Amino acid sequence: MLSFDFFRKSARRLTLVAAVALCLASCGREPAKPSQSAFSNGVFILNEGLLHQNNSTLSFYDLDKKTLTYDVFTSVNKRGLGDIGNDLQRYGGRLYCVVNNSNIVEVMNAATAKSLKTISLPGKQPRHIAFLGGKAYISCFDGDVVKIDTATFAIEGMLHTGPNPDGICACNGKLYVANSGGLNTHNYGNTVSVVDPGSFTVTKDITVEINPTRIRNHGNDYIYVVSNGNYSTVPFTLQKINCHTDKLEKTFDIEALNIAIHGEKAYIYSYNYSTQESWIKVMNLATEELETESFITDGTKIKTPYMIEVNPSSGDVWISDVGNYTANGDVYCFDRNGRKKLSFEAGLCPSSICFMK
Repeated sequence: MLSFDFFRKSARRLTLVAAVALCLASCGREPAKPSQSAFSNGVFILNEGLLHQNNSTLSFYDLDKKTLTYDVFTSVNKRGLGDIGNDLQRYGGRLYCVVNNSNIVEVMNAATAKSLKTISLPGKQPRHIAFLGGKAYISCFDGDVVKIDTATFAIEGMLHTGPNPDGICACNGKLYVANSGGLNTHNYGNTVSVVDPGSFTVTKDITVEINPTRIRNHGNDYIYVVSNGNYSTVPFTLQKINCHTDKLEKTFDIEALNIAIHGEKAYIYSYNYSTQESWIKVMNLATEELETESFITDGTKIKTPYMIEVNPSSGDVWISDVGNYTANGDVYCFDRNGRKKLSFEAGLCPSSICFMK
């Protein structure tokens, strides 16, 4: 999930290593053999795994057959995906998987999950990926954004934007990069860099609340930025930036940890590390008012939300629950009225989803 601040997640995972060893026997599964047909009407799920366990996996849920193919990448490519799968995006007919601790971007054929290229980024700790004009842009925790040509997979440049860049997105022909400073516990970052893709330079730094992590675009007009604060005295914060003026327009009185946008609705969740309580709310972006304090209307319980996305074709909302991080997590699909349509067990820490239709 989104994910959360890397430093905090890493520390938490390291404390769970002993528990992981105990649970692997019960929660581990042999990779299923994918069918010979193309992966079409369904969703890919990136399961992040646990730090230093080298156990990231890629699953596929077939919406027609209502079946899960577990660990697709290993089955197809006869090798593992790597250590800490952090982001999964589709661009054209290809899947791009950012594997943070392995320092790679794995490029696959989206129809077959066959690896086309493993792009090595040694020492850069890649986090998230965005696309614009035939180029891929990867935020990296070493301070850089890496520019890659999607036709040749060649690295065309590296641009330093700030401390520990995390979330990244494209809006109004520009790139926006959240400089989290997530590895600097007492000195978090507080800027979003605006990058001109043509010159590949930073044209402006927009000041936001400390520890910005997630960025989502709302059409070509606005981006919404989630800042994680300092996990104590400074709370999670949701902010709105105008992509025409590149100015911070509004800070909302809502402690958001992650956000997904579809049309004029924003689906927002939060999680309290102290109480281990969470909520999922819906905000109308046109009125900037909360439509509902509780998105889920059928009584389904989500313990630890870790990922939220909306299928652009159906409007269905997909949410993952990682539980206590030590066993396989669950993935849920809800209709736009908050009623569960389906759910299934995925892998360890399902953190990203990619829709195939």
